[in-house]
Amino acid sequence: VVLLEQHLAFASHTATMAGVMIVNSTATTMMITQSIASTSMRYWLFLNWVLAAVLVIDSLLKRSLSRPTAVSGRYLRRSEWLAYLFGAAWGSLPFFIGSSDPRSSVLYGALLILPMIAGMSALLPAVPRVALRYSATAVFTLLLYAGLSGANSGMTISLMVLVFTFAVYFGMKRTYLTFVSNVESRIQATESHEILIGALNASGQAFAYLDANGNVLVQNDLHKSYFSGTESDLTTGSRRLPKAGERYWQKSVEKVPNGGHVILHTDVTNLEQSKRDIEVAKEEAETADAAKTRFLNSMSRELKVPLDVIVGCSGLMGSDSNIPFDEREFRGYADQIRKHASYLGGIIDQIISFSKLNRETVTADEEVVELSEIINSAVGRVRLASPGYADVPLQVNIEPGLPQVYYDRTALERIVQNLVTNAFEHGAASPISVKVSRIVGRGILLMVRDRGSGMRKGDLDKAFEPFFQSTRTNELKNGRGVGLGLSVSRKLARQHDGDVLLDSQEGRGTSAFLVIPPSRCVSAADHQNKSTARETS
Repeated sequence: VVLLEQHLAFASHTATMAGVMIVNSTATTMMITQSIASTSMRYWLFLNWVLAAVLVIDSLLKRSLSRPTAVSGRYLRRSEWLAYLFGAAWGSLPFFIGSSDPRSSVLYGALLILPMIAGMSALLPAVPRVALRYSATAVFTLLLYAGLSGANSGMTISLMVLVFTFAVYFGMKRTYLTFVSNVESRIQATESHEILIGALNASGQAFAYLDANGNVLVQNDLHKSYFSGTESDLTTGSRRLPKAGERYWQKSVEKVPNGGHVILHTDVTNLEQSKRDIEVAKEEAETADAAKTRFLNSMSRELKVPLDVIVGCSGLMGSDSNIPFDEREFRGYADQIRKHASYLGGIIDQIISFSKLNRETVTADEEVVELSEIINSAVGRVRLASPGYADVPLQVNIEPGLPQVYYDRTALERIVQNLVTNAFEHGAASPISVKVSRIVGRGILLMVRDRGSGMRKGDLDKAFEPFFQSTRTNELKNGRGVGLGLSVSRKLARQHDGDVLLDSQEGRGTSAFLVIPPSRCVSAADHQNKSTARETS
């Protein structure tokens, strides 16, 4: 990220540097030619104009390109070589002055090089390597002239320039460290904001924070969707809102010390519909009781007749029977037993099939697992299955001291694999971060973030539909899979009382969140108690 910021900083100042070089070189040439009769300054001016043209062309080419999400550093390395040329051009100024007095040539060079060094360091604080290479080359060339000319006072001036350059070096070093610290702080703030929004989305409540002027500063997706990101009534307290669409909301407003307001909308639709739910449940219970009665009545007939036949025939064929019959009759009784037994078997098969068709849950092999082990295994499987992802940077950051989770190992690994695979496929080879942290009162939040092209609003709303493929995937023609990853992941997560959520902005990447509720978190003490109980039993 620091390399990307340096790339953007240098590219945004190329036109400015070209303008400074043109103006300063032209003014310098005019000043010196008026003071000294015979010089070669026109050649020096031509050299500077050529170098300035290179910067102008580079600026025009960069403006036609979109903002990159990742860079290789080749552009900055080329810029460092250009800095050598620029520094040599300005440092060679005394050679072109051609004065009979070397001291004045050195003095002119020092007076013009020092402002250029200071201006370059001020213009490119984020790219000290370029500015320092310019400065070092310019000073070295000036010292070379002073040494070759043999002017003692020129050496003194050059020494002063050298001391100034060292001061610039230490100043740029501190400025660069401050720049890196600011970039890292901005990245941490962005990730913290995404985790906060993810936690708020996982809460199932519409949340918003407003400043003293009533402007929304922070809000989650639910508030943005149902309340259009605005709030008009800021009266403190809690109140029930009129029905909006198919939902009922309870609004709570609290004022904070800085004059702003915190607003929380709680969905109370279920409470409003509780009476209807009770009535429906009563009707369903009565229907189920009637169905049970019909089932038992039917079974009493369907089971009793075949059983009576089987019992009767087996009694006639038994050793304690005194009724004589021949072999033909014996086989007839046996056929009747087989016939009615097969009929009973068919009824039982129908009951079993009906039970399977109406089963709403899938049996899961749940156990206590380590999240770090699952994540590393899932990432390894994804990379192994697709060698093309081997060169894509992926950073895993797991908060220390996280509890274990009670989960189906295969289901959890499948969810992580799906989220990481989506990040690889749609991240445009940009760095991917996997971050796991604990949200107090909300369980564990696993975030997989890429810095790719992101998703459009219409695609984001449909992302969890089975077999859905985003329009951007079709445009890039590099999407793989049939579009079941997010749908399957969400179903598996919800089977374990959690959820899978998405947050994406077009052009800025996508963040996927796996919410693991507190009920699935197992502390070390809980795990030890369960193990002890199993050993005792």
